[in-house]
Amino acid sequence: MKAIFTTAYWPPVACFAALFPGGEWVVEQHEHYQKQTIRNRCSICGPNGTQWLIIPVIRNHGFKTPIREVMLDLSANWQRVHWLAIESAYRSSPYYEYYREEIRVFYTHRKSMPLLEYNTAILKWCAEALETSISVSYTELYNKSYCENDFRHHLPAYKAIPYYQVFARKHGFVPEQSILDLLMNEGPEAWKALEAKAKGEQEPQLR
Repeated sequence: MKAIFTTAYWPPVACFAALFPGGEWVVEQHEHYQKQTIRNRCSICGPNGTQWLIIPVIRNHGFKTPIREVMLDLSANWQRVHWLAIESAYRSSPYYEYYREEIRVFYTHRKSMPLLEYNTAILKWCAEALETSISVSYTELYNKSYCENDFRHHLPAYKAIPYYQVFARKHGFVPEQSILDLLMNEGPEAWKALEAKAKGEQEPQLR
């Protein structure tokens, strides 16, 4: 199976469920950057419920900046802020210590790099941590209509399967989280929430 997605910072669980346990994950690299989307933000479930982690970026051409040219903005202290938020949300989770050092690497960069490259590194790590056979590639050119499994403008339809969450007693199960939430809480057992194929209505747009 092949599916196309926008680049995403710790992609939503729904994206992985669409391809699990394997397939070709095609990342769109010829679009223009769009703000307030999963391209540079992800959700985690912390003490106060859903929390959005947003990467500040540099766009030299404003709204017309190709996604390949969007750079991480390291003038802001977002790496430390994100890491502290991750620690607060997951230090008590079953797999925090198991993944801690590998994930910490993504928050120790000292030189700016393209957002696309950064997100792809995270995506490849996730595919490996989930023990999938998902391969990652990029689009060769921009097509308005790509294939049957085109998820550039909406998330794959997915009926959330409840899994363990640290603050479930306080908030109940909180769906629609990033893959980071699932990995921290379920680790190698994450497949249980991914094996059910997408069902129901598709969401109208990416978050």
